[in-house]
Amino acid sequence: MEEACLLTPPVEIPDNVAAAPTVEDVRASITQEVQALVEWVLTCQSLTFFAFETHLVPKVLALERRFIQLFLCMREEQFQATPPQPGYKQIDPKSRLLGTFFGKVRYWRTYFYRKGGGYYPLDVEPGLTGDGFSMLIQSLATRIATKMSYAQAVAVLTMFLHWSPAPDSIESMVLGLGRHTGAWFESAPAPEGHGEVLVLQIDSKATPTATEAELEKRRGKRVPNPHPGSQRHRGRAARQPRGSKKRHKKGDKAKNGKMATIVVLYTLRKSAEGTLEGPLNKKVYAS
Repeated sequence: MEEACLLTPPVEIPDNVAAAPTVEDVRASITQEVQALVEWVLTCQSLTFFAFETHLVPKVLALERRFIQLFLCMREEQFQATPPQPGYKQIDPKSRLLGTFFGKVRYWRTYFYRKGGGYYPLDVEPGLTGDGFSMLIQSLATRIATKMSYAQAVAVLTMFLHWSPAPDSIESMVLGLGRHTGAWFESAPAPEGHGEVLVLQIDSKATPTATEAELEKRRGKRVPNPHPGSQRHRGRAARQPRGSKKRHKKGDKAKNGKMATIVVLYTLRKSAEGTLEGPLNKKVYAS
């Protein structure tokens, strides 16, 4: 019974990129997939909960993508029924993939064109961005990317969502939303309980990236210095036992380090005795 349950293929209705589905088409697909999912659950009598949950997650995510497609299809039919503004010509719908919390969803959108430019009403009215990702997935990706590298952010998102934008796409999201940070900080209210003295600390360090082979050459006992009075000859004598250096690749520096900048912000409060107490509302930023 367990093998039969695991091998039951999920109901997948492939997207026809040549023609946009109607609301009734998507509704019928959802009804069929829900019924198939219920029947699949009833065949899993011998599954452990771990196995059941593991196989249920991708099926539910696929079903959620159908609901998003239904919403977008409904809005698209509203725009198709509305005549375009004067001077605009309505172009047949074109398909597009949208990256959402539940995965990539294909939808169709009508283009309103006039000389000099045009727009997609389905993108403008619901607030879809031009980069092909929903604001929810952009918000999650950028918040995670502020805590770890882009590659690690991809791994974390894939672990929980079963998919992720590419590292380059996450970097573009961070840089795009980062343009608004200045205005946000200027308009944000001061934190509660802050002190009278603002402290700003900035430090830059090069994190070591030397290989084990390079570190091994640097370890060991110090040999006697044969040229104590000449710095130039001391360096030459030190280089001879080490041998010639390997050619560095692009991005490798002779110092074997990558620069990291850390900014720390906090406030201090003046006490009754005249001392400064803190730190208060400490914030740490790094790049």
